Amino acid sequence: MNAMTFSYAYPICALLFLLVILLHFFSKRQLPVIRNRMFTVAILLSCTYAVFEVFATMLTRHSESVPLVLGYMVLTIFFLLRIAFPVLMILHTISITQDLKKRNIWAIAIMMIPAGFCALVILTSPISGQFFHADNGIFYRGNLFSGIHLVSALAVLACMVCAILRRNMFDCGRFLTVAAYVVLASTDAVIEYFRPGANVSSVAVASAMLVAFLSLPDEKSMTDHLTGLLNLDAMMNYIDELIARETRYYVIVMKVENIRRINSIFGYTIGSLTLRSVAEFLSTFSPDLKERHGGAADARKLQRDLPPAWAFRLMSNQFAVVSTEEKTHEKLLAYLQKRFDEPWMIRGLELNLTLTSAEMKDVSALGSGEELYKVVEIMLPSVPKGDTVTLSERELERVEMHIRMEASLERALDKGALDIRFQPVLSLATGRFTQAEALVRFDSEEWGDVPPSDFIPIAEKRGLGAKVDEFVLRKTCEWIRDARDVELDYVSINVSVTDFISEAFPGKLCSILKEYGVPYKKIMLEIPDAAVKTTMVLMLQNMSFLSAMGVGFAMDGVPLSAGDLAQLAMLPISVLKLDRSVVEEAEASPKARILFENMIDLLRKMEIRSVVVGAETAASAAWIEGCRPDMVQGFYYARPMDGKTALAFVQRTNSQAPRKPGIDNVITVSDE
Repeated sequence: MNAMTFSYAYPICALLFLLVILLHFFSKRQLPVIRNRMFTVAILLSCTYAVFEVFATMLTRHSESVPLVLGYMVLTIFFLLRIAFPVLMILHTISITQDLKKRNIWAIAIMMIPAGFCALVILTSPISGQFFHADNGIFYRGNLFSGIHLVSALAVLACMVCAILRRNMFDCGRFLTVAAYVVLASTDAVIEYFRPGANVSSVAVASAMLVAFLSLPDEKSMTDHLTGLLNLDAMMNYIDELIARETRYYVIVMKVENIRRINSIFGYTIGSLTLRSVAEFLSTFSPDLKERHGGAADARKLQRDLPPAWAFRLMSNQFAVVSTEEKTHEKLLAYLQKRFDEPWMIRGLELNLTLTSAEMKDVSALGSGEELYKVVEIMLPSVPKGDTVTLSERELERVEMHIRMEASLERALDKGALDIRFQPVLSLATGRFTQAEALVRFDSEEWGDVPPSDFIPIAEKRGLGAKVDEFVLRKTCEWIRDARDVELDYVSINVSVTDFISEAFPGKLCSILKEYGVPYKKIMLEIPDAAVKTTMVLMLQNMSFLSAMGVGFAMDGVPLSAGDLAQLAMLPISVLKLDRSVVEEAEASPKARILFENMIDLLRKMEIRSVVVGAETAASAAWIEGCRPDMVQGFYYARPMDGKTALAFVQRTNSQAPRKPGIDNVITVSDE
């Protein structure tokens, strides 16, 4: 018979180490994900396990002076705690793959059978003596004691099988966590099997807790630094957890409309304090945040009466509250509306805030937190200011179509399946087509010809704007290379705001032009007017570099009513495009026409060429020509065409004697 002998050194060192991890963990924000909850249970169990191992050591060393009943009770709890860790190891491995679902409960229960059987043997050991027993005041290992090592071995096997079968669900960090569990559990079982007196299990448990702690979601990366609420990433992770657990959830997304106006009138400090006040109000519903600065008695009462709801700051002035009870959802919605009907006191200022919100009761069709946020992005801007709407099935279908279009667009980009059309631009001074604009088109099998106004915003929100730009640039360079015999000054390309504020964009552009052997002067980059208003510093740096290389710049989308062209003097702009809305405005009002003509004259004096877009009919073409811009673009003169057709059109038209442009000299070339 093998007498039980334990050492004080291992459990005491492990306990001190575990206490450090425990204090560090609970001093931080606990995010609402199952891995944090499981770690909370595991760290508390591990500390309890280390404490009981100290008691077990004391008991086995002084068993003669300890009552037998107390000895059996301490050792029973100690070994039950030890059995719990292989179980937690399996559950944590399964939770990483988000497979802890109700429908899988029987499969998980079957995996727990060995641990359950071992636990039953431990509980009945005071009577049967099969796991451990006392003889003359000394505790010995029983015949089935090695079953505890068998449970560890089976847990290791289960973790390995799960990791192999679901390897596509494991990123590098999570895989290393499972691998560490396997190594630690295996090493512990081997050492204690061959050296029964070496009780290193507490050290293995402490090491496993360290690995698990380091693999937890980073608290700082999921907390909004301004308000202290959880951020967008935390919300998406939480929604993923709820979906994985097949838990019904309810969402309220909201936008505080007045923040921008408060910033402009009272300054950003008051605006930030207002956002913090809204966040403090919302935090009274979260289970992990206590009220700060007093709080509201009604909110405290509501928090006591209802299950908690988690509050998040999505971005800027947007917030969300997620609950898992319909009763909580309904009361929170009413309470939010009531609170925003009252003024907010911010540093002695009485501010009235307008709340625009949307509630989502049935979002079971969504497959992830990312899809939920896409719903928010699409739905919230369409809610009338100050209203509260409920997500309808029709709106959900629209969002689903948006998501499918994103995936379809991404596939088309990967396959290079987008289409590029070229629209020639007429110079009124020469009567020849001396420029062209590259226009991207998305011809989808599911939706047909999707206009750029639909898919370009989707691409930019998806983070595909730079990818679309590169595709258009490469196709344009190919076309310019094939058009060496055609007299074209340049081809203009629309570039997203994402590229204009990217430090890597100038280098990427130069590399592509060099790859295709295209001179810098053959490229004209069109800047959206919105980019000038938001990213002036970064854009100036990029534009100055590329302008020095010979790249031209055109500004697009400047409205007639802007009235401020001073910014053009600061930028290396050589072309200004006046779009169809400007033409329609000038046509509708004599005063607007005067302003339109004066703008063209002013641009000419600034040595900036003007391009008027929107000449679709003979009447509009005649009106535009009367205003004497430098260039004109529109269906009346030339439609967007594929590369070959555009080259043939420009060659044939420019080879003719220059004439006054009009419908009589437009050559239509078929797409065949």
